[in-house]
Amino acid sequence: MTGSRRGKAGRRGNGLAIALLVAVSATPPAFTQEQTVRIGQPNWFAGELVSLMLERIINERLGLSVERVPGTNAEIFDGILSETPTLDLHADTWMPNQAFWVQPGLDSGALALSGTSYPGIDGICVPQYVETQLGVDSVSQLTDPEVAALFDLDDDGRGEIWLGAEGWASTRVMQVKMEGYDLSRQLDPVLLSEEDWQTVLLNRIAAQEPVLFYCYQPHMWFALDYITVLDEPPHDPALWQLVSPEESATWIEDSNIRSADVIKDVQVSYATRLRESHPDVARLLSRFGLSGEEMTEMIFLAQVKDIGLEYVVDDWISANQSLIDQWIADE
Repeated sequence: MTGSRRGKAGRRGNGLAIALLVAVSATPPAFTQEQTVRIGQPNWFAGELVSLMLERIINERLGLSVERVPGTNAEIFDGILSETPTLDLHADTWMPNQAFWVQPGLDSGALALSGTSYPGIDGICVPQYVETQLGVDSVSQLTDPEVAALFDLDDDGRGEIWLGAEGWASTRVMQVKMEGYDLSRQLDPVLLSEEDWQTVLLNRIAAQEPVLFYCYQPHMWFALDYITVLDEPPHDPALWQLVSPEESATWIEDSNIRSADVIKDVQVSYATRLRESHPDVARLLSRFGLSGEEMTEMIFLAQVKDIGLEYVVDDWISANQSLIDQWIADE
């Protein structure tokens, strides 16, 4: 994605003011239940950002009622693909992590992916001072009881590691990595919502205390440039097999992950029935895409500069009207 596609979300100009004036003064259309587009909003910040952006564009440019519905991956994809669907799209689909839910829909033709993706990168992280002051820079060091104990959050003598939130595909990967890297003998897993973990993490960083956690990019952590991604063995498909809990009751034992993850393609996944019910929405989604740099910048402005997510999204939309014109053009 070229620089011409990105507006600086921190600079608010006359275009946004005019757009807001038009939006306020216009008479809202009357919507029927069938017209409403329902966006599955995954429970992480980037998912909320993309969901809000799509809501704004679909409502303001296509004149449709939109509802954002928060949920886990399982809940969202079930809502899209069930016989009586309640959702139309998943706003931030990480592939291949979410292939268990996505691939059957792709194979049956019920699901499609947007044509453009941004890269999703994840790993295991520590604050930079843990590397510089304590010398921890590799996952292999975490099997040492003395190193693992540095990350003790509850004063029980054992270290803890945040694996992610309930319902994340990456949390499943991390649960398997705990066994593959032989970390469970020394570390206890922590599953918390991203919002709750953010509080724990920032408190530990403010106190310059060690903390160990799953991390992914784009995220404000990388925008601030204060974390270190621990070294893992390079990705090897032979050492990266994930079985889902829906497939096996002993899915962790049946899985085998002993190497780093691949870089993910992050896209919008949407129900192909939209091509009939809302062809303009399907056309938009098929072309929609943001760059990793755009995502990082907007997350930085919203979370670090505390500008507010709605203002950041509205400003990006105002600065990129010509791009949106291309997304929605009937060609």
